[in-house]
Amino acid sequence: MILGLAMVCGGVSAAEPLVVDDAELLRVMCGELGKMAESGEAVTGKALAEMLEKAPREVEVELPARVPETKGYEDLARSVFMLGSVYDCGKCDQWHSNGNATAWCLTPDGVMVTNHHVFQSRRGDAWGVCGVDGKVYRVTEILAADGDADVAIFRVDVGEDALRPLALGGDAGVGDGVRIVSHPDGRNFFQTSGEVGRYHRVPPREGAGEKTWMSVTADYAKGSSGGPVVNEAGKVVGMVSNTQSIYYGPRGKDGDQQGPLQMVVKNCVPVKAVRVMIKAREGAASRR
Repeated sequence: MILGLAMVCGGVSAAEPLVVDDAELLRVMCGELGKMAESGEAVTGKALAEMLEKAPREVEVELPARVPETKGYEDLARSVFMLGSVYDCGKCDQWHSNGNATAWCLTPDGVMVTNHHVFQSRRGDAWGVCGVDGKVYRVTEILAADGDADVAIFRVDVGEDALRPLALGGDAGVGDGVRIVSHPDGRNFFQTSGEVGRYHRVPPREGAGEKTWMSVTADYAKGSSGGPVVNEAGKVVGMVSNTQSIYYGPRGKDGDQQGPLQMVVKNCVPVKAVRVMIKAREGAASRR
């Protein structure tokens, strides 16, 4: 059953904020993905992980010539999705969540973006996304993937629906203001704000190429992986990837950090890493 925005998020009017019901969204998502698994329509986590390994690093995507203006939180939330999978425990008649990450919409016909590491788990009998309106769409394929950049471009089956995409912006400057909407530890459609702190390069290591991260001061946590980082114009300038915790004091004998936590560095994928993966037939939407 697909529930409308008002039922899932509470009554919404021009004078009232959008109110998110985390438990109801999770219930709807698990139920719909469970039905897809039972019908044989779903793609499993194992199949998606195999697609991820074989996916090309580039894909041709027709970007929309015009993207709806993203003015505030509610506009941004409608372009962001809960991304996750369900499994059958074998002990009850319920489908259970494996935990959710974040994805965002690139095209109205269902091309989306998230982190490469999100699809590496191989878990789940059915994968899909759930919007703030409670509509659930199944993941059908991985279109392109870059493990070094931590980017995966994938498709969902939207049927006759037309989704609200986000536009790709240009490179953000250090000090530029940014916003993130993601799902930290089940706090779905949570917005934080901050600024770009710096760009830094990580040298190649065994089995991994060189990386460039964009660090931001906007907060996020587990479940935020794949969340869009947008500029003041509502255009994507990066994507959530990982965190690094800074502690005060030496390491213990086992190598673990000791002492109080001083700071958590938030590392994001720069938008350039997404752009280079898209062979775009791009419309007239300007970059800014």
